[in-house]
Amino acid sequence: MRRILITVLVALAVVLAGCASDGGSGNGASVGGNGNGNGASGGGGQNVGVSAGGAQDANVFRTNIEEGYVPQPTDVVPEGLYHDYYFDTNLGSDCAARFCAAYDRAVSEDPLSGEREQFMAVGLNSGITQAELQREKLNLIVVLDVSGSMDSPFAQYYYDGDERREVESDQRKIEAATDAVSTLTEKLGADDRFALVTYEDSARVEESMRRMDERNRDALRERIDAIETRGGTNLAAGMDQAASIAESYPGDGENRSTRIVYVTDAMPNIGDTSTGGLGGQIQHQAQRDIHTTFVGVGVDFNTRLTNALADVRGANYYSVHSPSAFESRMDEGFTYMTTPLAHDLSLTVAGDGYEVENVYGAPGEAGDGELLSVSTLFPSRSEGDAGEGSVILVEFDREGDAADREVQLTASYETPNGEVHERTKTVTFADQSAPYYESTGVRKAVVLTRYASLMQNWAAHERAMAAGEDADVPDGVESRERNQWEQTSLDLTVTEPYDQRISEFRQYFQGEMEALGADRMQQDLDILTTLTEQDG
Repeated sequence: MRRILITVLVALAVVLAGCASDGGSGNGASVGGNGNGNGASGGGGQNVGVSAGGAQDANVFRTNIEEGYVPQPTDVVPEGLYHDYYFDTNLGSDCAARFCAAYDRAVSEDPLSGEREQFMAVGLNSGITQAELQREKLNLIVVLDVSGSMDSPFAQYYYDGDERREVESDQRKIEAATDAVSTLTEKLGADDRFALVTYEDSARVEESMRRMDERNRDALRERIDAIETRGGTNLAAGMDQAASIAESYPGDGENRSTRIVYVTDAMPNIGDTSTGGLGGQIQHQAQRDIHTTFVGVGVDFNTRLTNALADVRGANYYSVHSPSAFESRMDEGFTYMTTPLAHDLSLTVAGDGYEVENVYGAPGEAGDGELLSVSTLFPSRSEGDAGEGSVILVEFDREGDAADREVQLTASYETPNGEVHERTKTVTFADQSAPYYESTGVRKAVVLTRYASLMQNWAAHERAMAAGEDADVPDGVESRERNQWEQTSLDLTVTEPYDQRISEFRQYFQGEMEALGADRMQQDLDILTTLTEQDG
């Protein structure tokens, strides 16, 4: 657990919303533009949401359970789960900067342990409207995994190390992957450039870098659809080849960005397969303004790898629940996926009285004296005053008799053109008794965070039990660290004490869903219902 002696974030809204006055010098609403209508769709004066980089959905988690597997604990991380929901962050409030923040407090009892817990939701807002959001012209390099594992069915694990699970015939991962690549090419404008690299034992260039107005789009899609699998999985070779192309086509000062999109099940077995080595390559590319997106394919998509790379500057990752679902997200989401809004958001505090227990929804690790650190903020879709994934949640403990305490908070972020904005405010946090929610946004963030933590606890427990290891059971809904588990399949099961714990939590989850009027939460209530019906 991360523990930092600090106080509560408390008026983060005041701190970062205050940055609105720093928004001059070209940092207004426009985020560039390529002159081809490549803005976010619809909305007019509706402001965009804001979300952290890293995981952009929890599709692999849900699909594993629906297909009869215990997911990996890394399949359901808070920022990914948040991105499947909209949070009321007062988007309609006064914000003239690229990035502003709101805050809301909550005091609530853990539904399993009954322990009193205190939270602060950091609402992530922007003064940029959907109509104003324009992405830069793009050098897009897609790196497609064509290894043998991509030939397996979408709903089957490939690397089990024992007898493979028999499943009903369904779409092969390579078919879902090529569908995803075709969807991406359809989002490109005439003066965007596109290249395609495939990799297995080695890497090769299938489509050299060219502008889209120099291509026959129908013929391009036919060539993509005809790609088949072969060989091993040398992800490092694909990275090297893509980097070579990217460095040969810089932005040239023409308002152009470069992004490499890896479409893969993320299970490298040849070349440098370490997260450190692969992460080092991606980190090096990010320093040269070459940004990375992973699109995961299949129930066995290795989220342990992508989580390890999630906090690289400009990086994000999605998973293909189905080709149609991915296409639907990309219809509105391509500009959001490829247009970083701000970098290096940090919040530091000076004062005492509260001790931070956990930060949820920020994939990075905070440094000394920081409450939270986020390498990249992306714009996201919005509905009314609610933004998709537009929240970070902080849990903290009160020290001794601390009640109302004055603290200083210093928030800073960097715009994509390198300008740094910083502001310090003195604020006071007043104590409250449970139950207390300052908004529906913080209430939704609390219940979803508890859900994510319980699901991580359960998945880790079942995998430890199956491996004959000790499986500790926390009293409440406890957060876990990432990247601790192997990527092998396990038939869906719910053993003691999680059969009872999940059943109790389901009642709490349903009550919160009804109180919030959040019909979208039904997708995860269905997951909890499926788990309560399992035999241990």
